[in-house]
Amino acid sequence: MQRSMTVLMALEGRDERLRVSVAIEQNGDECVFAESILDIEAAMGSIDVVLTDTSFADGSFADWLSLWPVPAVLVAEPGEDPLRLASLIADESSTFCLRDPEGNWERFAPILLRKAVAVRESLDRQNVNIVRAESSYMNLLRMVPDIVYVLDSDGCFAYLNDAIMQLGWKPSELIGRHFAEVVHPDDVVEVGRNTVLRRYEGVATGDEGAPKLFDERRSGERMTKGLEVRLRHKDEFEWTRASVDSWGEVNSLGVKLPEFQGRGTGTIGIIHDVSERRELARQLARELDSRELLLKEIHHRVKNNLQVVSSLLSLEGDCITDDGTRGVFTDCQTQIHSMALVHEQIYRGSSFDGIDAAAYFARLAEYMANVHDAQDRGIQIEVAAPSLVLPIDTAIPLSIIVTELLSNAFKHGFPYGREGRIRITMEEKDGEYELAVSDDGVGFGSAASKAEPAKAKVPGRKGIGMDIIGALASQLGGTFTQSGTAGSRSILRFPVVRV
Repeated sequence: MQRSMTVLMALEGRDERLRVSVAIEQNGDECVFAESILDIEAAMGSIDVVLTDTSFADGSFADWLSLWPVPAVLVAEPGEDPLRLASLIADESSTFCLRDPEGNWERFAPILLRKAVAVRESLDRQNVNIVRAESSYMNLLRMVPDIVYVLDSDGCFAYLNDAIMQLGWKPSELIGRHFAEVVHPDDVVEVGRNTVLRRYEGVATGDEGAPKLFDERRSGERMTKGLEVRLRHKDEFEWTRASVDSWGEVNSLGVKLPEFQGRGTGTIGIIHDVSERRELARQLARELDSRELLLKEIHHRVKNNLQVVSSLLSLEGDCITDDGTRGVFTDCQTQIHSMALVHEQIYRGSSFDGIDAAAYFARLAEYMANVHDAQDRGIQIEVAAPSLVLPIDTAIPLSIIVTELLSNAFKHGFPYGREGRIRITMEEKDGEYELAVSDDGVGFGSAASKAEPAKAKVPGRKGIGMDIIGALASQLGGTFTQSGTAGSRSILRFPVVRV
């Protein structure tokens, strides 16, 4: 059931007023009559709608009708100027009717009055909902820890939430001021439209290469995402202390808002404080640098210690007159030095993941050639290995294996002044590495041998060296074979280990 309404009757004609009031009261509504503007002002707080005409109070009331806080139905003369009539009922809940000679308008007046009241009540409910929603959103924005801002088309702040107080500013202090007030002076030229876009004139960037702007005007895929800027504290002196250096990650887009009053497209943006994240990244970088320095120092010391051991063996070997015993010392010395070279490659390199195979084998070949007087004996040594990274757990066993094979080649492959060539090759085949050490020396003096189990004693030459090779091949999960009568060829196959 609809509620009753109170109608203020401000009509110039008394007879019309009486007839219309009867029709209104028949619907259960109440009428209040006004003879002057003063009567209207006195009744305004208790009425729901106004019924008046363009001649009441010499038309002065109609001229001010849109300023009154209640809806109105205006009775106009047939000859009324449409433009003036439209201006008199600018309120969207108000309406009009034409006074016809037969007085038919009087029968429709109650309907129009009821309609005007219903429209106003609907608008009031909508406005209440809008105000409630706006209030909720504003309260939410005030609670958001990130800085939320709105810029007008000139780049000046139209809105800031309370999070800006993290930088020492009150929102009211920055409204109407340029965004450069909160961006570090050195960064303004890198994030402002006026300076950045000049550098991109005539350049096709695509979505990925589009410049990032604090005062963004674009939307969609070209909007600004993840722009990092330094934020300026209100107390400029604090910039001399690194501890207050704040970084913000900006996401912004262009938008047209009625608040700009036709001044073009503005910006809505949010700034997330990433100072802690950047400081953590710097701290991790410092710790990583310290760790790398420590690891380099460890590998350097291990290499030095191994060299000391090698030198001690060399000194002890010089005191031994028996050639066989001295050879054992030399073999131990070369094995130790080959492992020292692994640590040397690591601490001299740029990565601790492992060593470069090509560089290491070249360095080992040079060392072994010097130990066994290769140049004076006319023996050349060649290396053909790819530039792949071997982890240290693989490199150490390989260094011992290759050193043992090179020592055997120099000792047994070229007797009685025989000249020749030794080759070290390494390649990847079918998911395995194949490391081969071959020579064109005298060979084994027997037919090619077949692959043996990794831990089995390798046929051919005797000695603990071959047992060590077999054990290390097993450690690598690979197989070791030897062959050759005219020259020799030793092949180690083991699974590929990716670094």
